[in-house]
Amino acid sequence: MAEKCEMIIGYLVPHQCENPALGKCTKCGRGFCDEHTNQMQEGRVCLACQQGLEMPVALPIAAAFFTQDDLTTFGSSSTLDDDSGDLFSDLS
Repeated sequence: MAEKCEMIIGYLVPHQCENPALGKCTKCGRGFCDEHTNQMQEGRVCLACQQGLEMPVALPIAAAFFTQDDLTTFGSSSTLDDDSGDLFSDLS
């Protein structure tokens, strides 16, 4: 199972959720935190699967435009620090 939740969150700066994964979605098999899953009759289902999305994105409007390359970039950006040319700004 993934160590961190695999949901992509954030409106202006999409990034991977920082919460630890507590279980897997019964439909897609990705690891998700409690915030990004709901208990359904068939088990724990992630928000993306509940919305009929193929990619693990919390924003259904933006999800239609994200490609698998985008999701890979979002995930890899979390391993970069400010000195190595971070691809996304930290607005916090």
